Amino acid sequence: MPPDQQPMLDMCLPATELANLSLSRDAGVRRAVAAHPNTSAFILGTLAAEFPAQVLRNPALPLLRLAQPGLVLRWPVIALLALIRQADAPDWLLRQVQAHRSVEVQVALASHPRLPKALADVLSVHPAWLVRARIAARPELPADLLRRLLHDPDDSVRLAVASRPGLGTAERASLGRDPSRFVQQTLRQTRYAAVDT
Repeated sequence: MPPDQQPMLDMCLPATELANLSLSRDAGVRRAVAAHPNTSAFILGTLAAEFPAQVLRNPALPLLRLAQPGLVLRWPVIALLALIRQADAPDWLLRQVQAHRSVEVQVALASHPRLPKALADVLSVHPAWLVRARIAARPELPADLLRRLLHDPDDSVRLAVASRPGLGTAERASLGRDPSRFVQQTLRQTRYAAVDT
């Protein structure tokens, strides 16, 4: 069977048989299991890293989520990362993984192109500077978040703010007085890069 073709699985296959098929060497079979409505939540979690789009489109996923609130939070981090990296990751997923304790998951969430503003607000005060810096680097950053991150206690977050093209006069003046020489230098480099283009 060609690698881009997915085999048709009998819609009456039980979850136990689908669990066995999830171990197949054939990627097409595993992909079909990820899309099958009788696949158990546990198996979906194991297949999500390899087939995130199929898992998100699995017709049984909404019912599994109703039956097991917080379901995806029990899935492996690698599965969550693959799901979050999907451009069409649903809002419910983005909201739910916001509660995950992994900083790696939070950084991926902060990088999602369709991150709702409410989640960006929450992540802009996250304890991990990596998460706040990722929010500061977002192309679309509301003015209130920009002002908050402009005065972040961590140099790396302010460095991400200083790297933003198109900063206003007030923001540039504030960063020009920043205690970090790296932040000041980045601000100057960003200004010169904007002039050169």
